[in-house]
Amino acid sequence: MKNVIKSILFVFIFLVLVQLFSIILMPKINLFKYNMFDYSAYGILKQKEDSIDVIFAGDSLVYSGISPMDIWHETGYTSYDVANPAQPINDTYKGIKIAIESQHPKIVFMEANVLLRDPKKVKTDYKLIWFYKKYLPIIEYHNNWKKLLFNFVHDSYDYSWNDYNKGFIYVPKIKKASDVEGYMDDTDKTPATLPKGNKDNLKKIKKLCDDNNVKLIIISTPNGRSWNYKKYLATKQVTEELEIEYIDLNVDNPLDINWETETKDGGDHLNYQGSTKVTKFLSEYLKNTNLLTDHRNDPEYDEWNKAYELFTKQKNKS
Repeated sequence: MKNVIKSILFVFIFLVLVQLFSIILMPKINLFKYNMFDYSAYGILKQKEDSIDVIFAGDSLVYSGISPMDIWHETGYTSYDVANPAQPINDTYKGIKIAIESQHPKIVFMEANVLLRDPKKVKTDYKLIWFYKKYLPIIEYHNNWKKLLFNFVHDSYDYSWNDYNKGFIYVPKIKKASDVEGYMDDTDKTPATLPKGNKDNLKKIKKLCDDNNVKLIIISTPNGRSWNYKKYLATKQVTEELEIEYIDLNVDNPLDINWETETKDGGDHLNYQGSTKVTKFLSEYLKNTNLLTDHRNDPEYDEWNKAYELFTKQKNKS
């Protein structure tokens, strides 16, 4: 019996210590205020207030397919990918809300894939990831002990996540898709059914953007595995009803995506080569809005030029 009590006591003390060190090591800016723990998606909180022009919100299709650093290089506009894997639309709303409150962007793009995702049917492995990020953040931020060790005065250390890729995840590898031909076949013209509650969440996102004078655009980035014509029709239907602009980059393959060389995982996500086509399209689109200012020669945005240098070095190493 004594051994059982000792074991229980040990586990209890261990869990208390884990939580204590989690609190110590977690970044200061995306801590309890927003109840969010994804350092990549919410790295935008590290950005200078009112410095981001455009937000790209959604799931892994966003951070695989849209490169803010390349948009910067092409246009001088600042943007950020507020995205994480298998993101449900209620979290998309939260991410957009945080971005608008801290940055007041002029345009928000939302990936349409989250609109068709049922939050109740998210895969177990993603639920486990979210669980450990929320309740065991020490796993996520364990390397911060180095910065804490060498900065003893609490107010002097700021080890919050500052991503020079601005939320984008650079993956140059190629894994060709062998069976995505015809994924946008329009033989079945019955729209897919939106999961319960998703339309209401989209209304909330639209109202949030309207109330803050932000232009909302729904976009479908190229996706040969998870997207199809029925989902396109459902998105087109609801965006027309709510008077939201919708851009689909799958119908008729307008970017001429090569599914043999421009995907990293057999057609589900683009690799970096594929992302450059989406990014170029968006750069031209943003130029044509006449809403944004080129900041490349503005000393206030010199950090972006430095970030682009780091981004370029990353590409050159691969």
